[in-house]
Amino acid sequence: MSQPLKQTQRTAHTAWCPAEAGANLLALGSASVGTSASDATLDFVSFDAGRSGADMDVKASIRMEGGRRFSTISWGRLGSETSFPMGCVAGGLQDGIVSLWNPNVILNSNGSDQGVINTLQVHKGAVNCVEFHPLKSTLMATCGDSEVKILNIESPSSPNLFEPSTNNKHLGSEVLSCAWNRVVPHILCSSSNTGTTVVWDLKQKKEVISFQDPASRLRCSSVAWHPEVPTQLVVCYDDDRQPSMQMWDLRNCQYPFKETAPHTKGVLSVAWNQMDPNLILSCGKDNRVICTSIASGSPETWCEMSAQQHSFEVEWAPHKAALFSAASSGTVGIYSVQQQQNAGKYCPRWYRKRCGVGFGFGGKLLSFGAKATDAAKLPTASFCHSLVVPSEPEIVPTADLFEHWIAERRLREYCHDKTRRCGGVASHEGLMWELMGSQFEEDGRSKVPTLLGFDQDRILQEAERLLGAKPGNLMGQSPEEEQAPAAAVPSLGPELDLTQAESFFEELSASTEQKKREEMEREEQKKKNKTEEVSKVTDWSSGPEALIKQSLLVGNLTAAVELCFKSGKMAEALLLASGGGTTLWTRARDEYLRLQGDSFLTTVGNIMTNDFSKLVANSNLAHWMETLAIVATYSNREYQALCEQLAERLEKEKFDIRSAVICYICAKNFPKTVSIWANTHVASQGSQKLALQDLVEKMAVLQDATKFNQADPLFSQKLTKYAEILANSGRLTAAMRYLCLLADDNSSAILRDRIFNSAPSQMGQMLRSAPRFPFQTTEVRVVQSAPSARSSMGYPGQSAGGVGVNPGAGMGMGTNSMMSGGMGGGMGGNMGGNMGGNMGGNMGGNMGGNMGGNMGGNMGGNMGGNMGMVGGGGMPNMGAGMGAGMGGMGGMPGSMPGSTPGMGMGMGMGDVGGVGGVGGMPNMGGNIGGNMGSMGNMAMGGMGMGGGMAGGMGGMGGGMANSGNPAPVKSSEKMPRQSRTCRKVSFITHLLHQD
Repeated sequence: MSQPLKQTQRTAHTAWCPAEAGANLLALGSASVGTSASDATLDFVSFDAGRSGADMDVKASIRMEGGRRFSTISWGRLGSETSFPMGCVAGGLQDGIVSLWNPNVILNSNGSDQGVINTLQVHKGAVNCVEFHPLKSTLMATCGDSEVKILNIESPSSPNLFEPSTNNKHLGSEVLSCAWNRVVPHILCSSSNTGTTVVWDLKQKKEVISFQDPASRLRCSSVAWHPEVPTQLVVCYDDDRQPSMQMWDLRNCQYPFKETAPHTKGVLSVAWNQMDPNLILSCGKDNRVICTSIASGSPETWCEMSAQQHSFEVEWAPHKAALFSAASSGTVGIYSVQQQQNAGKYCPRWYRKRCGVGFGFGGKLLSFGAKATDAAKLPTASFCHSLVVPSEPEIVPTADLFEHWIAERRLREYCHDKTRRCGGVASHEGLMWELMGSQFEEDGRSKVPTLLGFDQDRILQEAERLLGAKPGNLMGQSPEEEQAPAAAVPSLGPELDLTQAESFFEELSASTEQKKREEMEREEQKKKNKTEEVSKVTDWSSGPEALIKQSLLVGNLTAAVELCFKSGKMAEALLLASGGGTTLWTRARDEYLRLQGDSFLTTVGNIMTNDFSKLVANSNLAHWMETLAIVATYSNREYQALCEQLAERLEKEKFDIRSAVICYICAKNFPKTVSIWANTHVASQGSQKLALQDLVEKMAVLQDATKFNQADPLFSQKLTKYAEILANSGRLTAAMRYLCLLADDNSSAILRDRIFNSAPSQMGQMLRSAPRFPFQTTEVRVVQSAPSARSSMGYPGQSAGGVGVNPGAGMGMGTNSMMSGGMGGGMGGNMGGNMGGNMGGNMGGNMGGNMGGNMGGNMGGNMGGNMGMVGGGGMPNMGAGMGAGMGGMGGMPGSMPGSTPGMGMGMGMGDVGGVGGVGGMPNMGGNIGGNMGSMGNMAMGGMGMGGGMAGGMGGMGGGMANSGNPAPVKSSEKMPRQSRTCRKVSFITHLLHQD
């Protein structure tokens, strides 16, 4: 019996609330059967599926006027949501009365207001069915007696009543059910107790067609239209002998196109699921509610629910797909087809998604849904669209632009473009990009001073303006310049008109006068200089000057130079040193620089001596650009090391990382540059994603410029993170291009594999081979091992056993003959063989510490004693399994088979070993023989019990005695107390056997 989700104890017709706000609300009208007149009520109940318990809450209740009881009930929308937000309840009562209620008024007043809208006499007898129109909520159909009535309740206080046709096909019968077509609004059907089903056309006000069951079934208890196909309907018959549900198609209504008989007795009600037309619910007199599926083309039971009493009415919940109500005598229950364990394989349509969307790797968005088509056309067409939706749309335009530059290998032009967009080299960002761009050029280093602001052309123009002539003219021409060929005579310009000619001569006259003035100024300056020079003439005939001259005359240039320095004649000292060889010149130069104490001259000296490391170490960091320009101009192979030295000073001494990063770029130090960028990129960009994008673009350009191909954790981390963002934004090619800049490391291996396998054809054109599989593979294989051979087994007519090497022994034996064994022998074999062999061998061998004793004693004794088999014949034969442990003076397996068939005996001998027992029965030995021995003759088994029990004790004692003594016991040593006790027990056992 199926248990309902919720239930209430009353006999009532049910109607679900059509408004979504009241999806868990029902109207219950007291039924005509089993209800007294004083108990006739209209109740509004609700349920909470998430709350424990099966009770339903009564929200409001009103008593029926005159004690009238319901014969049917329906709940419709009634169109106007302002006046009737909860719709309208229509009840078919006794005596042909139809009443209308406003449920909103009743619920808000908790039943104090009756909420009656109208009550009118519609039929002469009981109203069998009331149904609101599903498409036009102001129409309602009722049936009773032999009539079908249509009520227009557009004005609920004064409804209009009319018949579907003047020709009544149901005349002389009782109309039991009626239903509105779910697709065509002016079509109505009705069925009667004579087996006739009539389809009415309200627009034409006449009967469209009528049909009857070919098997002449009469009582049509219920009828329902297909929710989507307007020409199909189902009719059920309340016939206990031939219960049936028939599906008819009006395009050929001579016979039903489908028929099923799920019930064994008459069918009372049928309901077609509005959310899944493949499910039809029915109830019958056989105390079952059955849900039938027609999805496969033929009706088949999908699930069923049994109850103690039959339900007379079922109805699907309009907003809860799997729920339905079932009304029976005394109970109204809410059930769910999802909780039925006997449900078939069909998946209801409400489980299917009408539309859906899902994101996939690579920024892919897959959407599916049903196309907007005519509902009558089945199956419904569907669509599936694949789109690319970037997860980070803000980075896509810039990423696509950079991908264009990097794909064409035009990174130098990209750097120039970035410099232009940053406002030129005047900005720090523009200077970085321009310096990175210069790394792609062979003479890029020569451009560094210009980029730092030391423009050679500008400096030359300033010098020329100051000198009044191009540099080099004041010191006279070199021999090469003097021998240079004369310049070519410039060609005459174009012909001049009169106005241009006059202007030319005016400009020429002014130019000539200007040149004359400049020439006069130069002549005056020369005269002035000559006068000053005459006044500065040195007297070399006396004083230190005379000594300098004399030193020069005798060829001692070193003394002459030192005397010049001593007299403060620096220029003369350098002039004299220049002719004294390299050593003298170097010493004079260094001395001159020392005496001057000028930082710039010190710098010049470092340049002349190529001591650039000292120059950088002593340079003023406030003028780091000058130092970098000198290094770029004069240094040779040590250029990068000097730039890195300067960068380290800026970073550690001045903490100027912005200036340091410029020097690191010139030094082509990729890791240090990336480290500084990584610490400052968020602050410079604001957005983390945009900052990461800018950082990765810089790193990619710098890596290509410096040809850096080593592993750098920070570079790998940032690049992998950005590649993942690009991949999730649908830019798989760009993401893989970035990953190819990295070494094949584990941090990016998974992402490489995902990108490659998401677009294998596209990636195959880009890569030579597929990336390695990022996970470790382990081959899991089930190995079938051959069963190991038993260490000992008793066979007919022979003994077998495993011998251990540790103290402890156990043995089991089985003797047999064609004679019968007795109960005593059985117990002796059981207890002696099993306990003596198993306990003695197992405990002695296992606890003694070696597999030899364990396997020998346990398997030899137990298997031999339990499974030993003997052959047949007139004389006793013996099969034994034995395990022995060598202990003390060299143990031996005890073996004392009984002289009489059926006798059991066990012995434990302490240090020597333990003996199993003997049992007897044909073809069985040890344990089995002992257990089954009672089936033989008891005449000769009188002496076996004592021996068997004592054997069990002896075997156990032997095993325990040696369990704690893994080392052999010498004969000269004193025997332990436990061993002496076991020997006593073994001796007593032997005496018992003799008795």
